[in-house]
Amino acid sequence: MKDIDLSKLEKTIDYKFENIKYLKIALTHKSYLDEKSEYLSNQRYEFLGDTILDYDLTIYLFNKFPDLDEGNLTKIRSNAVDQESLVKLGHEINIGEYLFLSKAEDATGGRNKKSIIEDAVEALIAAIYFDGGLQSVNNFVSKYIYPNIKKLSEDPGKKDYKTRLQEHFAKVGKKVSYENSSTGPDHSKEFISNVLLSDVVIGIGKGKSKKSAEQMAAKDALSKQ
Repeated sequence: MKDIDLSKLEKTIDYKFENIKYLKIALTHKSYLDEKSEYLSNQRYEFLGDTILDYDLTIYLFNKFPDLDEGNLTKIRSNAVDQESLVKLGHEINIGEYLFLSKAEDATGGRNKKSIIEDAVEALIAAIYFDGGLQSVNNFVSKYIYPNIKKLSEDPGKKDYKTRLQEHFAKVGKKVSYENSSTGPDHSKEFISNVLLSDVVIGIGKGKSKKSAEQMAAKDALSKQ
């Protein structure tokens, strides 16, 4: 791999890897394999990291907010780890600076692409898990994600863009619908959602699930109203 000083990233996240291989895999975008086929990409790590993050947050929210029902707990968790939140985290730790990308991907702004940043953050969580276990993951999540939970808990539905969009058009007797598709392999699909008003596309969104893509499409539509 090319010479990237990963110790800077370790210092930023306050975690020193015993086996740096895990970190290198987490930072390797699939495009890099086109040039260096002997390496593994972070796609499988991203898949696992997403699940580990959900698990950590579920336990935390369950214990932290005993009076909230399942629906509100789910909304808080979803908002805390949506693409917008994870990309913000990725920028906070400058993860894009350390990514292993193909020359073509790098040249077209890959280090700042939301989907690549989101995947890398989730893959980083898997790498920390492999290297240090769930407690190390919890330390990372506690530092970078838990601080946002208090604000989200005060109004769990604040970022529910689908509901806000639906209510916006209900006032004038109109209703929106969603048209969804997906691309990529089964273990790493990207979902694309179009929000429609009278068969006209008024918003487009992408995400790791159909629900998150629809939320992003609704957010896009709201920004244009």
